[in-house]
Amino acid sequence: MRSIVFALIGLLLIAPSILAQSDRGTITGTVTDPAGAMIPNVPIEAKNTETGAVYQTVSSATGNYTIAQLPVGIYQLSASMTGFKHYIRTGITVMVAQTLRIDIPLEVGSITETVTVSADAPLLKRKAAS
Repeated sequence: MRSIVFALIGLLLIAPSILAQSDRGTITGTVTDPAGAMIPNVPIEAKNTETGAVYQTVSSATGNYTIAQLPVGIYQLSASMTGFKHYIRTGITVMVAQTLRIDIPLEVGSITETVTVSADAPLLKRKAAS
């Protein structure tokens, strides 16, 4: 009986944090140059086009980035780095508990030039547990 009470108390303590995260999604990917090399330290921004909320990150030393805990909505993803054209991708729909992979291919050019992509992002495929 005592172990059941402790289990219920534990469940009640962790339930709010599980429920609070259930209405969020993630965008992740890599930033590359035209030769396919990873580009580190690229500022990346996800802007919710419905609310105007902005979420920022920077690509890692290996060119990877992740923007986690994004509220459900439609986003615009942008990245810019000196020596490359400004990248913008619009119409990205983030859904509940979804992880989108959006790789960012930067093109050589002036930062005043912009490459805009308008498309939905594919879902990451998950393997079934064995």
